Amino acid sequence: MLPYYLNPIEQGYYFTFASILAIQIFFELGLNQIVVQMVSHEVAHITPENSISSSSRYRSIGRLHSLIQLIGRWYGVAAITFTFICSAAGIAFFLNKEGAVNFSAWLGPWVCLVMVVAFNLWLSPKMAILEGCGKVGQVARIRLIQSSLGYIFLWISLAVGLGLWAVIAIPLFSALCTSMWLRDFEKKIEQLFGRPKNSEHQISWRLEIFPLQWKIALSWISGYFIFNLFTPLAFSQNGPVEAGRLGISLTIFAAILTVGMSWVNAKTPNFTMLLAHGERVQLNKLFIGLFIRSILAVSLMSTLVVLASWYGERVGLVLMQRIASPQVLAILGATTIVNAMIYAMAIYMRANREEPMLIQSLVIAILVGCAVLVTAKHGVQLMMFSYMLICVFISLPWTLVLFRRYSRCNIKHSTQ
Repeated sequence: MLPYYLNPIEQGYYFTFASILAIQIFFELGLNQIVVQMVSHEVAHITPENSISSSSRYRSIGRLHSLIQLIGRWYGVAAITFTFICSAAGIAFFLNKEGAVNFSAWLGPWVCLVMVVAFNLWLSPKMAILEGCGKVGQVARIRLIQSSLGYIFLWISLAVGLGLWAVIAIPLFSALCTSMWLRDFEKKIEQLFGRPKNSEHQISWRLEIFPLQWKIALSWISGYFIFNLFTPLAFSQNGPVEAGRLGISLTIFAAILTVGMSWVNAKTPNFTMLLAHGERVQLNKLFIGLFIRSILAVSLMSTLVVLASWYGERVGLVLMQRIASPQVLAILGATTIVNAMIYAMAIYMRANREEPMLIQSLVIAILVGCAVLVTAKHGVQLMMFSYMLICVFISLPWTLVLFRRYSRCNIKHSTQ
């Protein structure tokens, strides 16, 4: 629908918007992932009172409510700061770019988009808390609903000629659906676990969250330079048309990765709960089965996309002029399969409430940043090929070494 209703330049703006908006990583700082893990750990100890002491149960309930308050304050400040900084960064980037559209054509959509995304950022920890409580299915359902409605509204907006204003459709419906579903958030938590009996059991940000957060934050910030630098660089070096072709291709493979990783992501709270109960053998068995399913799914979907693009170019489909070449898509497909392996292993290791990927992420970010900055002016294909080489020959082997250490450690603990 995007290539059909947007011209090539508008398509470039559409996907470059998304890449710049990814700087919300600098404001979230990986905290949602920590929230899921910490909530899962406390929920694992909130069991029926006949199987655990009342004091332990009330302690976990108190800590859970303390975490909710801490996270609410953090994300309130983060959302406001994000609005101002991201708006200014986008305006500075798009001004006076060669081949750009008129200032008035993108300024309004950009500022409104940033505000809606900031509101979603403020809501996101509540969804993470419910996921940590085991409500993965319900959260997935509401995300399916809001995504479906958002895309329908996007298509309608494109069809009636709203142009770049259509970019707001999906995050806007996400905000509306999430707000409606979370309107009784506090009541949902109290119905699940009850009210805390006292305020003695507090979570310390400095002692319990920050030691893990700063490591994950650096990894996630590194992720911005690893995954979201390509489209803005293509926009800056090769113009909005080439950025649009690359952006839509990256979006296709990001969707494939999201679908493929759904098996592992859905069981993230279970990994933490199994570790909390010391059931490490069960954890390894569960992960291996999920890992195989995810990688097979990603591999199959990536292969189908590459074959379809090759066929489309061979028969002369006009649509092929609006996406990257089959060669670039083949590079992206191979990279997506490798990244799926890395993501899955990272989730397994982080379930231990540790961040073993810190140094690896920083090194890969530096390598990717340097490689794409050097190669971007020589074309998109060389830029993405350099990225693939780093993922295949450095990132994946490094992750395998780290993963092997954690999986062996779990087996060792289980035998003891």
